[in-house]
Amino acid sequence: MKLPSAFIKLPLRFDAERLAEEASQFSEADWTYHPLRHTGNTALALVSANGEVNDHYVGEMKSTSALQRCPYIVQTMAKFQTVVGRSRLMRLGAGTDVPSHSDGHYTWRNRVRIHIPIITHPDITFSSVGNINVHMAAGEAWTFDNWRQHAVYNHSDTDRIHLVIDTVGTSRFWDIIDAGWDPSTSDSGWSDSIVYQPYMPDMDAPQLGFERFNEVPVRSPDEIDNMLDELLGDLGNFRELNSDLFQQAFDDITRFKQDWRSHWALYGDAIDSIPRFELLAKRLKANLRLPLQNISFDSNEANAYEVAAGWIANTTNLTVAKKGHASTDTDTDIKDSLAANGEATLSTSGLGLTLQEYIQEFKAPEFKSPVFIVAAPRSGSTMLFEALQTNRDVWTLGDESHREIESIAALHPENRGYDSNRLSADDYTTQIGALLMQAFMDRLQNAAGNRYQQSPEEYRPSSIRFLEKTPKNSLRIPFFRKMFPDAKFIFLHRSAAPNIGSMIDAWESKRFVTYARLPDWTGPEWSLLLPEAWRSMKLKSIPQIAAWQWAQTNEQIMQDLCMLPREDWTHLSYETLLTSPEEMLRAICKFAEIPYGPKMQSIADQGFPHSRYTLTAPDEEKWKRHEREIVAAASLYSPVEQNILGLE
Repeated sequence: MKLPSAFIKLPLRFDAERLAEEASQFSEADWTYHPLRHTGNTALALVSANGEVNDHYVGEMKSTSALQRCPYIVQTMAKFQTVVGRSRLMRLGAGTDVPSHSDGHYTWRNRVRIHIPIITHPDITFSSVGNINVHMAAGEAWTFDNWRQHAVYNHSDTDRIHLVIDTVGTSRFWDIIDAGWDPSTSDSGWSDSIVYQPYMPDMDAPQLGFERFNEVPVRSPDEIDNMLDELLGDLGNFRELNSDLFQQAFDDITRFKQDWRSHWALYGDAIDSIPRFELLAKRLKANLRLPLQNISFDSNEANAYEVAAGWIANTTNLTVAKKGHASTDTDTDIKDSLAANGEATLSTSGLGLTLQEYIQEFKAPEFKSPVFIVAAPRSGSTMLFEALQTNRDVWTLGDESHREIESIAALHPENRGYDSNRLSADDYTTQIGALLMQAFMDRLQNAAGNRYQQSPEEYRPSSIRFLEKTPKNSLRIPFFRKMFPDAKFIFLHRSAAPNIGSMIDAWESKRFVTYARLPDWTGPEWSLLLPEAWRSMKLKSIPQIAAWQWAQTNEQIMQDLCMLPREDWTHLSYETLLTSPEEMLRAICKFAEIPYGPKMQSIADQGFPHSRYTLTAPDEEKWKRHEREIVAAASLYSPVEQNILGLE
């Protein structure tokens, strides 16, 4: 939230030793990675959506089992006399940092964050724009303006732990804020007003008020007006420097506000009206890309388009609508579909468009014979992808598509009972296709890294060759074949032992965790893809799990490809790709119908560079560190390896 000062120290102080005692009771397994996987950033949920271990902004907030073990933390929270939202213990490892950023998610427009340092060190500093730096000492209470650019630097050998509480505030809480101190000003005796709040062991546990309603199905016209006026008001420099482009954005926003208000008068927030509002939002996002894509806000230098697009995307929420809001009699096919399948039908909202309607409405290019690299994890698929994406005729997302696919609620494993990453042709609908195409278009780029939607319209090709590589998509061949009936597939396979050895390394590195909290899973945090029947690996060792993943993935690929015409898929081994790069690259380019030019030849001549996901330098013998465990698991993978050899 925007505040009058970068930092505000609050007139409360707590028993840091007692807080540290409660924080230290938890094991390493209780801490989870930052959602963006920032090095050294971990957290332990105390208050969360439904009291579960997650990072969700939306949902009824409840205490977790961890908070119930922390009586003084509960007392500490109560002292702020406010509604308690998402709250965590946040840990920053020694020698690491929180990169400079501003919190532009819409949820922060009306929320503030409280920090109570528990374990810290004088060499740990909080920094805000304008060279404002503070050290928050143990037991103190602080808040800060997180709309401004800010960062945290831990230059010590101590892991920092803070109690962090998010809140919308109350009048009593804002009285505490108003009584706080801006560290850029003189203390002038302010420290004398600080009130110490000791642990009261005999005190009955205070009753905290948790956020229950933090999202709406459709934002009201007044909220829409206020939010967009706030964004426009932060673009003074842009208005002065380019009045024509500013006026274009202003006019698009004005029309959007007018149409939103008229839609609200017609439909209210009924569940079956949401696609109408989402289409308005999508059109505004598309219209604002050109004028705002390279513009920064005056107040925090954040990219104006990225923030505006995020806020606009949060103008509706179908999940909230499904919890009991009114419905009209129109579009009953949408309502009936939602009722029939529960979470899996969230896709029917989307934009209210089919795939073909999306392509026509937003002038998306034809994805002509898109090419999917399918392979088990750690089999060299990133190396091949990064080589092919340098081809001038190829368009990609620049990386893997985990976020694009699993941001669609109907496709996320959480909404499918964590069954697996498997998607069949039956999971595809044209509405899901529209949502996925929208997600792909947001990141679509050519070999030079130029985004399709950021290019002048006259330079956008009407037809492209799309290349995609995500190991999870090896379990989704029928789904993508249904979306793209002319799709082609490159099956890359690697010898079992070295491939499984690399997968073991990935698990042990903890850099490839995909599902940290699988239900009823007591093993290590799940890494890499999630095949069907993964629950059968409960109590198995990491080498056994990796061997099973390798076998399941390759077997599923072969089963699915054998259902397709032979001319629509090809296969090659990782080992042959390395020993005969020119021959293999020429064959791949011919299959994918892309030119074999100087960049391809350069890679063939100089060899493949290390991929972005390389853990250690390639070595043909390094898998032998796990040889005993891999050989012991041979019954899990040997039959599949024989089937692969039969393809040759």
